Amino acid sequence: MTEQEIEFLLNQALKDMFYSVLRLQEQSVSRLANGNLSRTEMHALEIVQDIPDATLTQIAEILGVTKATISVSVNRLVEKGFLTKAQAQNDRRKSILMLTQTGEEMCRKHKQFHDMLIGSVMHEFHVEEYPEVLRSMQALVNFFNHLRV
Repeated sequence: MTEQEIEFLLNQALKDMFYSVLRLQEQSVSRLANGNLSRTEMHALEIVQDIPDATLTQIAEILGVTKATISVSVNRLVEKGFLTKAQAQNDRRKSILMLTQTGEEMCRKHKQFHDMLIGSVMHEFHVEEYPEVLRSMQALVNFFNHLRV
């Protein structure tokens, strides 16, 4: 196979993967929350779970959205019962976000989706190949992070 053919196939695989992940994640999140949660809201919940004392600014930066957008999403998550929000005692401008039991359950279920995805990928390779797979994935992450404005 020529380098040009490999580049074409790699491009096609990346496009297919990108669209499939977006579609499947949207469907998975919607199904788990009975249509009551967007993909962005789910990822905001994940960040609150992963980063104790995460600020709205941090969440916005990680998700690549504005602080105003994440503020609206967080308020919706509070209204829907997935998060609680309180003012920090030492800095009243700062909000402390915490998952409710429902929010924790959503994160647990969403993690199962990620675990299934990872398991599926790992099943396709031998253990000796895992470092190469990881290196490839890290190269993509580095590329996306480099492009991030």
